[in-house]
Amino acid sequence: MEDERSVVEVMRSMGLADEVVTRVSRLWGKSAARNGGRTHLLLGHLLDTAAVAGVMWDQYVSAAFRRRLDEVSGGRGRSWFMWVCGIHDCGKACPAFQAMDAAEAVPVLAAGLTWGRLPAGRGKRWRHDVAGAVLLLPRLVAEWGDEEAAGWVWPLVAGHHGTFPSAAALDPPRGAQGRGAAWEEAQRAVVDVFTCAVGFDGLADVRPVGSLRKAEQLALSGLIVMADWIASDSSHFLGLSDANLVSFASARRRAEAAWERLRLRGGWRDLALPEDPLEPLIRRLGVQPRASQRELVERAWSMPVPGLLVAEAPMGEGKTKAALAAAEILAARFGLDGVFVAMPTQATSDPMYEQVLQWVRSFDPALESQVALLHGRRRFNVWWRTIWDGKPRPGGDGHCEHGSRSDAADVVDDDFGAIDEDADYGMVSDEPLTDRAAGLGADGPAYWFLGDKRGLLTAFAVGTVDHLLHAATRTRHVMLRFAGLAGKVVVVDEV
Repeated sequence: MEDERSVVEVMRSMGLADEVVTRVSRLWGKSAARNGGRTHLLLGHLLDTAAVAGVMWDQYVSAAFRRRLDEVSGGRGRSWFMWVCGIHDCGKACPAFQAMDAAEAVPVLAAGLTWGRLPAGRGKRWRHDVAGAVLLLPRLVAEWGDEEAAGWVWPLVAGHHGTFPSAAALDPPRGAQGRGAAWEEAQRAVVDVFTCAVGFDGLADVRPVGSLRKAEQLALSGLIVMADWIASDSSHFLGLSDANLVSFASARRRAEAAWERLRLRGGWRDLALPEDPLEPLIRRLGVQPRASQRELVERAWSMPVPGLLVAEAPMGEGKTKAALAAAEILAARFGLDGVFVAMPTQATSDPMYEQVLQWVRSFDPALESQVALLHGRRRFNVWWRTIWDGKPRPGGDGHCEHGSRSDAADVVDDDFGAIDEDADYGMVSDEPLTDRAAGLGADGPAYWFLGDKRGLLTAFAVGTVDHLLHAATRTRHVMLRFAGLAGKVVVVDEV
């Protein structure tokens, strides 16, 4: 049960001094100028992001990844996931950020949080993502008593805008991080109040009992970015400038409403094991299994842990259908929630998209709208256009037709690399797709996933193999690719 108390009530119950309560209640996270005309307080955004993470845990994150987070958090995976997602913007409690908007800075200064001359120019600005790591790291080391745990958690905060700084970069310019008792008390309070509001006794209580592997850390970083981007949509999360109106319970209600309106969802959600070993082939795909298909399915049943299966057979042996059957078995056995099918070319991706559409319909017709086609000419695929435009399904075979650019295709090339004030760090903002999403039924596609860098986050995806290869590159927001792949079975076909 989420805490119904406002953050002001939480602060007073913690015994914070009145001046500290006032100062923390003035810190802003989203400016009115870039948040639909309404200021949103910093604690409000942190709690919104944590609440979105809670909904993601319930309706999106795969069972396999939930188990891993439960393991490293001592059985408190959901609460820990909400905390690590929500704490991402704690670095906005510093002069370098609070001074960025002159109008928003007025009440902050009036409360006694002051600053001198700060470094100007894009290259010299102190970024709030890195500021968050500087704020948290010494406290994590001191209160967790575990440098190793602190060492893999702080980059999750510092990297939420797409790149991870080195430890050497955690050196703020003079005055940018905040100097004096007033700033130190306010920064400590932001972390402590948020931590208590999401259900922990204090920062020491958040300490993980284990470590995630590097790939898992990268996937978790991508989920943090996803939660932040959703919670930064001012059309769903209206700004709140009165701290008495900010609470974790109200953030939860806002997050649930936004999730429903955006029609976001995961994939199978705890897929049941087939009753018969060959059911995925015989009943779902309607084939009489050949020897090679039987062997692949049997290997999927016998694998002790998730791993790599390689199928090599002559053309016409039914390798693709066998791979889809094996994917169902692996997903059910290991708690995975979707599939990505990687193809060598755009031309081979189109017919595979239609085949995967037919396959996912056999689980649930509503899953059809959760299948993404990931390549640059998808707007010419008639099935893609009709599903994502909400039109009647084509009566023919669904092969590509040349025509006018669809409405859905108009949003393919956006760059959601930043939100609001983050544009001042050289990152471009994006407009929400709320109006387009609201025009279709509840089982329609989630247009949020059409944005740049988000395609692999859909439950099921078919696309060119470069989407998989890019996950191994040092590129901005590569963590989103990992987040999309982490809970899926990956099928590489004809490559």
